[in-house]
Amino acid sequence: MRRSLAVLALLAVFLGLPAAMAAALPGDEPSTAIPVSLGTTQYDSTDMTVNPAVDSNSCGIFEDFSNTMWFSYTPTTTAQTLFDTSSFVSPDGSTDFLAIEFVFEQHGSSLDFVACGAFPATVSIKARAGTTYLIMTGGIGADDVPGAPPELTDRGGTFDLTIMTTHGQLLTDRFHDSDTFVDDGLSSECGFQVTVSFDDRGVNKTFFSSSGLRMTTGFVNGTTTFSTEGGRVLSLTYAYTFRDLNRTEFVQVGVPIKVRLDGKLISVDSGRLVFDQNFDLVVEHGHHPVFFEDIDICGLLAS
Repeated sequence: MRRSLAVLALLAVFLGLPAAMAAALPGDEPSTAIPVSLGTTQYDSTDMTVNPAVDSNSCGIFEDFSNTMWFSYTPTTTAQTLFDTSSFVSPDGSTDFLAIEFVFEQHGSSLDFVACGAFPATVSIKARAGTTYLIMTGGIGADDVPGAPPELTDRGGTFDLTIMTTHGQLLTDRFHDSDTFVDDGLSSECGFQVTVSFDDRGVNKTFFSSSGLRMTTGFVNGTTTFSTEGGRVLSLTYAYTFRDLNRTEFVQVGVPIKVRLDGKLISVDSGRLVFDQNFDLVVEHGHHPVFFEDIDICGLLAS
């Protein structure tokens, strides 16, 4: 088998065939997804490529990925399952990168999106016995996190993929909320009529163990727009996660936001913030102009 693959690759070189004609590396495509099981295993996506036909999904504000790598997981029992990609594992930091993670259900040749996560690259779902799930990891593009160190974006590297079941009771609350209305307060502040429209989807999960409340997580994905009668439109797109470990010291919050004025990108707030229970900042990664400096809605709509 190895000799056959070597001959195929050699023919591709001599005959001038495109690289896609040669055999794909294990994990480089859904068709070559690497079978995985419960536990933690380290992989390297440095040599992985992007196939626009299958790797073109978006996750909130995150739209640009590189070095996508695919894995296949089929549980034998139905259980709440955590998929986690930890991409800061190299001893010297030389292969660290900002990762994103997607989970799909595979039905024959079709892939149905289930969930995605970044900052952190973690997804928690109720995985059903006998269902095949494909996990795609990728490196986040620099355009999505302009304040991030350039050596951490547009690349792959070494990472730990962890799959674990969550034992105990789980309460899940999913929501979808949308509305359009004239904001009288904002209109009075701006001096002109402002119409607000929002469309938010999300899920909150509360985990319990035999000893009681263990963890609360949440994910919100949506868009809010502010528009004027003159046709100006300010839009905020966001996809953020939070994780409260129910200890006295930490609440973890992700706050990526994209701000567009009349369709033109004017600001990106992305990264990871960790606060204590008094909401004093403990850890900051990334670029946060929106979170710390706020948005001058009236000024932008009037400009």
